[in-house]
Amino acid sequence: MKKLQAFNNWIQGLYDRAVDFVMVGLVLVMLIVLVFGFYDVVANLVRLIPGLRTSGIDEPEFREMVANVLDVFIIVELFSIFTSYLRTRHVRLSTLLDVTIVFALRELLIKLYSSSFTSTQLIGLCVVVLILVVCRSITGYFSPRQN
Repeated sequence: MKKLQAFNNWIQGLYDRAVDFVMVGLVLVMLIVLVFGFYDVVANLVRLIPGLRTSGIDEPEFREMVANVLDVFIIVELFSIFTSYLRTRHVRLSTLLDVTIVFALRELLIKLYSSSFTSTQLIGLCVVVLILVVCRSITGYFSPRQN
């Protein structure tokens, strides 16, 4: 019986190390993606600046820059989920809802900037955002208390 318990402990330890390895790898990948996302935002901004002086804002490039900035916000929120998991070994529902809210707002803003939406799509996205915000508020109210 002791050998079985020792084997079980060894397997659980191996699993914990494998999860740690994968999570650290994902954090490194997220860092690289974050750097490239920031670079893309800066590159778009550099391309937009000369146009601001001469002819004003080029709509497609401006929309692309707004989408890239919102993508960086989503990456930052995902990064916080991974780092939080590494510290606490669990994922908070409120953090997942934060990422989902940012993503839904990104989609809403992109549709508004592109002017390619129907009223049904706009109302649907607004309802989704509203429900997510209500759920996020509820998770803040019912969050587990620290001892």
